[in-house]
Amino acid sequence: MMHREPSAATLDNPRHHPTTILSSRSQIARLDEPVDRLMPQRDVTVTPSFFLASLADNWLPRVAVVHRDNATAGVIYGKERTIAGFRTGLIYADGRLGNLAVAKPIDCKDVMRAAVRAWFELPRVRGVRLLISPTGQEARALATVRSTMPIDLTHSAAAPTELHSRLLLPVTYEHFLNSLGKKTRRNFRYYRRRFEAAGHTYFEHLSYEEFDRAATDLRTKCHLSSSVSEIRRAVRTVKSADDTWIAGLKHANGEWLSVSAGWSAPGRATMFLQLNNDKQFGDASLSVVLRAFLIETFIRRGISELVFWSGSAPPLSRYVQPIPAIAVHLDAPTIGWRFIRGVIGSTEPLIGRWITPDVRWMIGTGRSSEPLDAGGTESPSATSQQHPPAGIGRSHTDANERSE
Repeated sequence: MMHREPSAATLDNPRHHPTTILSSRSQIARLDEPVDRLMPQRDVTVTPSFFLASLADNWLPRVAVVHRDNATAGVIYGKERTIAGFRTGLIYADGRLGNLAVAKPIDCKDVMRAAVRAWFELPRVRGVRLLISPTGQEARALATVRSTMPIDLTHSAAAPTELHSRLLLPVTYEHFLNSLGKKTRRNFRYYRRRFEAAGHTYFEHLSYEEFDRAATDLRTKCHLSSSVSEIRRAVRTVKSADDTWIAGLKHANGEWLSVSAGWSAPGRATMFLQLNNDKQFGDASLSVVLRAFLIETFIRRGISELVFWSGSAPPLSRYVQPIPAIAVHLDAPTIGWRFIRGVIGSTEPLIGRWITPDVRWMIGTGRSSEPLDAGGTESPSATSQQHPPAGIGRSHTDANERSE
């Protein structure tokens, strides 16, 4: 299904930036060629296959394709939230890694504004939710949106649980251990030695079949178990990447104890998920053991940076660098929608504990309406941190890691 924005509603020059909203998976899958042309050194997270694989059942695709002179000038992967099968009229796009708009730098501003306008032209769309880099081109483009169209714009720091983080890796594993605190260093050595002494095994390469089996086996054995659909989505997201890595820990009796997976790029590895059998082996610190093996493996391969999708829990959280992001809310300035958001915002101090993260994310309570700095901005402080709804991009990476 395609929605085309009326030419009169496009940006600075309506004839030059017609925008199409794609809702068909087959049409989105055919965006490979323009994406490769616009961003030859693209990250895997901006490929059509990654977007489609990561799409949960409660989201509908709303991909903005901006044209200029009969050619694709930019692509932004948006998706609309549904609740119990009903559309919410709220569209989300993820640009935490600084690549929200797949476009050449000179076109980013026009592509961003054309996409926002096209989304609001869709029937019953009342809001757009974005997670973006605070100093990227997208933030500078959004700073000018209110001057081109009537809109309510608020923003805040992204919730800590939604921030990706990076760990810089030295040239040797011993250097890495020496960079840790005394207690953490002891744990990395102790639990790994204990794991090996028990006759268990680290597997550096798992097949897709082994990955499927391990993820299925471990789904309900984590402290925070995941649904079948969540595991299937995480597994297919990893498989959609170009250069995947999958590693695991296996008990001496042949049962899977832990599995971790992600993808690699020159000089960088991304950890997207990790699942551990913490219910039966809570005292084995399986997450620390697997990460000790993994970090040694990555260093041996010449990887200098490990990115944790949606951040890392202790003990490595004390050594990683969060990748800054801001949450931007764009809302239709209608009386009814303002009233609904205002009521929720004014009553939150009284009924906050009964308001689900989904509702807070949708309404956008506790956010600043101060203008975004067109010259670049740091992450603003928020009066309250909201967690976007499950499925936006939260991984299973650190859900079960023990604090050391």
